[in-house]
Amino acid sequence: MLGLIKKDFFMIKSNLKTMIIIFIAYFIMMIQGNLEMTFIIPIIGIILFISTFSYDDFNNWNSYVVTIPNGRKNVVKAKYIASIILIVILTILSFVLSIVSEYIKTNNVNINDILSSLIGTIFSVVIIVSFLYPMVFKFGSVNGRIILFSIVFVMAGIIGLISNFIDMSSIINAVNNLENYVYIIISIISIVLLVTSYLISNKIYKNKEF
Repeated sequence: MLGLIKKDFFMIKSNLKTMIIIFIAYFIMMIQGNLEMTFIIPIIGIILFISTFSYDDFNNWNSYVVTIPNGRKNVVKAKYIASIILIVILTILSFVLSIVSEYIKTNNVNINDILSSLIGTIFSVVIIVSFLYPMVFKFGSVNGRIILFSIVFVMAGIIGLISNFIDMSSIINAVNNLENYVYIIISIISIVLLVTSYLISNKIYKNKEF
């Protein structure tokens, strides 16, 4: 399985120069006060990692890997582990760069604000991974993304319509009452989402024909 994890990181290594250039550009803009960078690095990183699914499909990787010992069992696990490793690394990098840029701009650092932004970003990335990966394993890299974005678009429309007929103030007040427990709640939800997503993806890949 370690080899499968390394394979994915070697695949995104080809985009490393582009990623570094993007980071530098955003970092400069953030120092100038034109952009909030906290969410950029993890989001861009996971988008680049998602491209590994396209590379796998293009090179018929799945047809090969299912023939090696425990290949079918470890492919899904390797994807999720590699994604988590990448999220952790990029979150730490984002945290450090946010502190540096904040200090350069204001000579003062608000750790709580930075942490709050990072937690929200990590939660967003976890949601993307949790919902996208089963779709990609089921329908392929292109169709999976199209289906997921279509579902998100429809759900956004439905929520928008519902909000016109429901008083959202009570919901907002309920959320505000949970403010002291938000980090714990987000952590639990993230773990549940990732584990559920992994189990679904594993079942899909186990029964899929290549």
